[in-house]
Amino acid sequence: MSAINLTELFNTKIFRIPDYQRGYAWEDKQLGELWDDLDEIPAVNGELKKHYTGTIFLEETKPAETDSWLSNVKFFNVVDGQQRLTTISILLYELLKATEIGYAEKKKDKLIETFIYEPNMSGESKVYKFSYAFTDKNYNFLHHSIFEDNKVVLNQGHLNHYTKNLANAKSFFREKISKLDDEQKNLLFKKITTALQFDIRTIEKDLDVQAVFETMNNRGKPLSTLEKLKNRLIYLTEKLTNPDEDKKVLRKKINDAWGKIYTCLAQNPEQILDEDMFLSAHLSLYRKPVESTFSEKVAEEKVFQMFCNKPEKYDLDESGKKEEPITYNKIDDYILKLSELAPIWYQVHNSNSKLIKRILTLDSRKDIKIFLALILLKSNDILTQTKTFENLEKILFRNRVPGIWIMDERTTASWARDIYNEEDTIEGINKKQEDLLNTVVAIPNIIKSFKSLFTYERGAKGFHRWGALKYFLFEYEEYLKQKAKETNDKVTIDDFYETTIEHIIPQQFWDNWQDTVNSFTDGLAADDIEQARKVLINTLGNLTILKNGKNSSLGNKSWKDKKERFRTGSYNEIDISSHDTWAKDKIAERGIKMLRFLETKISGLNFTEDDIEKTLFYEDYIINKIYDRSPAANSGLV
Repeated sequence: MSAINLTELFNTKIFRIPDYQRGYAWEDKQLGELWDDLDEIPAVNGELKKHYTGTIFLEETKPAETDSWLSNVKFFNVVDGQQRLTTISILLYELLKATEIGYAEKKKDKLIETFIYEPNMSGESKVYKFSYAFTDKNYNFLHHSIFEDNKVVLNQGHLNHYTKNLANAKSFFREKISKLDDEQKNLLFKKITTALQFDIRTIEKDLDVQAVFETMNNRGKPLSTLEKLKNRLIYLTEKLTNPDEDKKVLRKKINDAWGKIYTCLAQNPEQILDEDMFLSAHLSLYRKPVESTFSEKVAEEKVFQMFCNKPEKYDLDESGKKEEPITYNKIDDYILKLSELAPIWYQVHNSNSKLIKRILTLDSRKDIKIFLALILLKSNDILTQTKTFENLEKILFRNRVPGIWIMDERTTASWARDIYNEEDTIEGINKKQEDLLNTVVAIPNIIKSFKSLFTYERGAKGFHRWGALKYFLFEYEEYLKQKAKETNDKVTIDDFYETTIEHIIPQQFWDNWQDTVNSFTDGLAADDIEQARKVLINTLGNLTILKNGKNSSLGNKSWKDKKERFRTGSYNEIDISSHDTWAKDKIAERGIKMLRFLETKISGLNFTEDDIEKTLFYEDYIINKIYDRSPAANSGLV
């Protein structure tokens, strides 16, 4: 058929977004493109040039019981084109709301009846020209928060990624329209309702509409795997041989499950969780991957093998078993377990637990998050959770001490899967953790590994190159707080990414440190001077954490200036500021204390004094300079 404009489109049609559709996905980029398209529609000989807006695919449907009183119209499901229709409906509503008299002198309430909703005689019931299916979780939000019907009750848990996008579109157009005068508003209204052209196609009744939907949505902004999977499961539900009432129940369960998932993943609007990351994480528990976890790409392939017309063609896993055929119970079991993980997945990413935050600071990969989520899912006992997580934190930290490596951290996902499938228990995993933590520590390997960190020519050197240094300094911060019998935090793990590592004696530009640095290298062979300076400046005792950009402002200041600023800083800084001077003896003294603290973090680690000297300074000529070991001097700190 030929293209028609919006007025013709809305004249005798009511549009509904069916439950297998994705939610509203347009963001500022797509909204801006539509606004620019409208702005650039030219007038030719006083008439607006037609602007082709694309094809809308529709499936004729029956009205919901609440809408059945409206006559002389047909109801249609939007199979393809809902993003455009949703956006245009929001734009029209905001434009009509901002305009006292509509285009061509029609009263605003008549225009609202044409494009937004038709009320009944009492005005208490409304049929919206464009809306979601009555069962959709976003139905109430669209009416209450977008079309501003205060008589609609806003359901609990209404916030999700899609409702956020709806609200953003409303704000976007409200701001744009607020800058227009009345003439510009009327012109915009005319462009929307007469210049935009739509090619309308109705899907034949004998076509499989879910299959058509999936094909259509290979275009434009891609559907997430989670969105496509919902459609696939509804499609498969309709093909079951179960009674219609069973299929209706299962379809509702799918919608409820996806509503729960979307709500949980978007519960923190500042950190909306990735849908396909979540799907692949759950699948890593539900099926055994070749790798430790399913990547998002492999998860998409696997989940559509599980839920295709003939899944029994595909392997269940590496055991040689095949996937089970599609049944009510297979779909039901999967959606229940997928949705029950969603609130736990949110909890992992938004935990108030310092222990969980420390673990994710050490390793935030999917394997670790899956393990954390599984323990939270399977155990409500705080003591059990704490024991398991403390063991994990110890393992992760040990793995990050140079010269110590006790396990492949991807094993955590396998542990989680074993517990999930009842092939092991949390207690059994605790035993494996403790066995790993009892691994013998080879101190010569630690000394050799820290020494190797000083060999790099470019970038960070020495202890400054140690990947877990900042984490260790945060742990030392907590130790110093407890030692001082303080209860108030100066910096916490929440400040980790706003905190930098500072060299107390700076790495270069020693205008204020010439005497300190030069006195250290006096008497050394010329070939040894550069390396001795590198070790002194980049050893453990000369490094601390600083917050709020203090690093750049203090970098090359004198000890007097730094000491004054450190007095009001972190417990690390306060501890350093307690010294009247800062030179080789104080650096060595602090480094020794820090290595002794490291011993408390790693069972079986016991440094001798000689081990500590070699770990901190390693070369004899540097050790001798630090401890002033000459025939005429006594051993010990200067």
